[in-house]
Amino acid sequence: MSRNLIINKLPAYTYNWLHMNEAQLPGVSVIEEALVAAEVPAGIQQGFMKADFAAQSGVKILTGAGEDMDALLADADITVQTFTVPAGVHVKNDAVRLRLSYTDQGFVYDSKNADAAGENGQAGKMNAFRYVLEPDSEMTVVMDFTADPAASGLAAVQTKICAQKNSVLHLVQIQQLGENFTLLNDIGGFCEEGARIELIRLILTGKNTYDGCRVELAGEKSSLGVDIGYLCKGDDHLDMNYDAYHTGRRTTSEMNISGVLRDRAFKLFRGTIDFQNGCSGAVGDELEDVMLMDSTVVNQTIPLILCAEEDVVGNHGATIGRLDDQLLFYMESRGMNREDIYEMMAKARIDAVIRKIPDEKTRQRMMPEAAEEA
Repeated sequence: MSRNLIINKLPAYTYNWLHMNEAQLPGVSVIEEALVAAEVPAGIQQGFMKADFAAQSGVKILTGAGEDMDALLADADITVQTFTVPAGVHVKNDAVRLRLSYTDQGFVYDSKNADAAGENGQAGKMNAFRYVLEPDSEMTVVMDFTADPAASGLAAVQTKICAQKNSVLHLVQIQQLGENFTLLNDIGGFCEEGARIELIRLILTGKNTYDGCRVELAGEKSSLGVDIGYLCKGDDHLDMNYDAYHTGRRTTSEMNISGVLRDRAFKLFRGTIDFQNGCSGAVGDELEDVMLMDSTVVNQTIPLILCAEEDVVGNHGATIGRLDDQLLFYMESRGMNREDIYEMMAKARIDAVIRKIPDEKTRQRMMPEAAEEA
């Protein structure tokens, strides 16, 4: 069964003629799970479930991609992997490491052609994960999405998080898929009092990426930190929707997005800070830095602040363009040519995000010098 998906919807629509309110993917279907290799440190409980996650966590967790991803998961009827940290347990020096390996599925998904997936039996793979952090607990999770460089196909991953009182989750997602792969990556989180979710997202390869994240900051002094680094080249298409949903008092959110666009790449970022009635004292910050390597790229950004509460602070900003002429002149005067300068600065943006990864083993694998400096 194939499904027509409408995902990454803005919480408040802008002008329809801009075609930025949502993403539409016709003819999407999944038939099985991708292979997952898991390293689970002592102190963390791993399980499997079929039931609705709301029944286990006690809360309904919405995601950035939206309800159509829940429907796609229900169609697939796959097993959901769960990881729970018991109350008072802090796993600081190790991480849950999940490697999702995708093989060549033999087709390139085309969102304009429903027959490209599902209708002719060419369906992708889907996995689902649930992380439960009981009160006063902490854990780190590293999720790797990998495939051979020339591999093609479609993959979907949904992650839901329930962070209970004073718990902390460090979630790292690294994307290194085939040059013709399409990834639907969906995240939803719920934070109780004093809880924190830290998300580090690296998007390094992949033809089409649809990235959605929504975290509800429900408990007083709960917080969200997001750091995204991306590199889009060729005809890559990157569509992102991130929503910090403030409902609790004195909650905080911070989103930092840094990326590089080159060749004919396309990127759309929807970043929402949503202050709901009752979240007095809440603070939200959003900052995007985009380097445009070629004049043929397309960059779209929608920074959105929704406010139903008076006593809040919301900030957003974006730096988009090529390198400053004075910086180029300074570096060229030191013997560097312009192409090498751009390559170095592009790499620096990704390296800066890698250095924030809390798991030393992962830092060492992604960039050896980062682990040595940490």
